[in-house]
Amino acid sequence: MRMTKLSSRFLSPVLMVGFAAAALHAQTTPAVVLPPTVEGDWVRTDENHSGSFGELTSSYKQAELTELGKTMLSRMAARPAPVAAENTPLRTGQPLVTNNRTCVFNQNQLGLEYDSEGFHSVMNKEHITFVQERGWQRIVYLDNRKLADSFVRSPTGSGYSVGHIEPNGTLIVETTDLTQGRVTAGGFRTPETRVKQEYIPAADGKNLKLVFTWSDPKIYVKPHVYEFTFERMEAGTFARETFCDATDPLWGQSIVPPPQQ
Repeated sequence: MRMTKLSSRFLSPVLMVGFAAAALHAQTTPAVVLPPTVEGDWVRTDENHSGSFGELTSSYKQAELTELGKTMLSRMAARPAPVAAENTPLRTGQPLVTNNRTCVFNQNQLGLEYDSEGFHSVMNKEHITFVQERGWQRIVYLDNRKLADSFVRSPTGSGYSVGHIEPNGTLIVETTDLTQGRVTAGGFRTPETRVKQEYIPAADGKNLKLVFTWSDPKIYVKPHVYEFTFERMEAGTFARETFCDATDPLWGQSIVPPPQQ
């Protein structure tokens, strides 16, 4: 069968109007613009681009603690520092053990704050995972679950976190069940303390603001608030993969002194 081009003179007026309307719709329909995302690779920034938390947080407003909060913080500060082992020479063939725990299955848990190493985040419809190059990780659930009661699970360094995404791309995270310890800028936390984190990406997606709000009427006179800023890493940046075999004792040691000549 011979095929010929379709001439407009063979089209009905209805089809001509339909084609014209479709072409006009294609020209006038705006492209879908997605909100900026927290997903990706981020490195912390500050005025002098130093990796020191001391320099970064020195200008932060200090936490206003209750009398109980001050007592708990002072008790932790009064704990004696661990005594360092004596610096004795190694015998020939004796390995230098640098870490008694080589590594653990499922990796270690990433804390809530990020140092100069930065962080990487990967998101799906159920959760967002935060990781750092050293291999630590933290999961925030996005499936509309509620925070569990504090007695349901043991406290950890990263706690138990649930969150949701706002229409503008901001990630809101609520966390509880954290181990007892210090908080940036003079704060303190217990397993019952709650912290809200707001990951706020800039409209152009190049920068990110992370706002912390610690709330606990037993510890704080009023919520303790501070923030960090980040910039998106350049295209092509990737997390350094660190493999660790938890059954290999060599991962916990450094040099072994050879026989002396």
